[in-house]
Amino acid sequence: VLLESHVAFHTWPTEGVIAMDLFTCGSGKLVPTLPSIQQLFGVKAAGEDSDDPMMLWSHKLRGFREGFVPGYSFDLNPLDSDLGAEILGSHDVDIKNPIVSASETDYQTVDIYEILDPASRRLSDYYKSLGDDGSYESLHPEFYAPDLILLLDGRIQSSLYGDAPYHESIVHPAMITHPNPKRVAVIGGGEGATVREILKHSTLEKVVMIEI
Repeated sequence: VLLESHVAFHTWPTEGVIAMDLFTCGSGKLVPTLPSIQQLFGVKAAGEDSDDPMMLWSHKLRGFREGFVPGYSFDLNPLDSDLGAEILGSHDVDIKNPIVSASETDYQTVDIYEILDPASRRLSDYYKSLGDDGSYESLHPEFYAPDLILLLDGRIQSSLYGDAPYHESIVHPAMITHPNPKRVAVIGGGEGATVREILKHSTLEKVVMIEI
């Protein structure tokens, strides 16, 4: 077992596949290096009809932290939370693109990832939706696009395809049950999707969102 930082390459030339294992000992962020890695090693095969190279990747933390490093708490490390377990550490998705990676504000760290999970959407359908061949997929690309997942401090907050079912279920039963809703207060509005659903009711006169 090598404890030092190193890179290992495994190649299958006849299949057009290269696998790279990158191990580091420092605290530097690796996700921002992905575009450079793809540019350097994602070489298109010879021939005019060859497909553009694809890159599948995963990111995992090494070593022992919780209980071994004094003062360490996984709650303070986004890579030890949902971001690491559900997004970065997964190698079972067809598309995983960082749209916003570890952008730090005065209050939190923001990550947004584009994910296409083969369990819910097929990569071939997504590529077909990008075309203009008159197929159902190309006419309704919104049904085949990758999911967008928002994380704050490494914890999943919402997603493109999980947004509507969640907010519809917490808003409309209460709004429909009330005989004449006019004023609504939303405490902890988040990305505003709850207010979006509330505003679909025409009897409202005032909506106040209080962020916490």
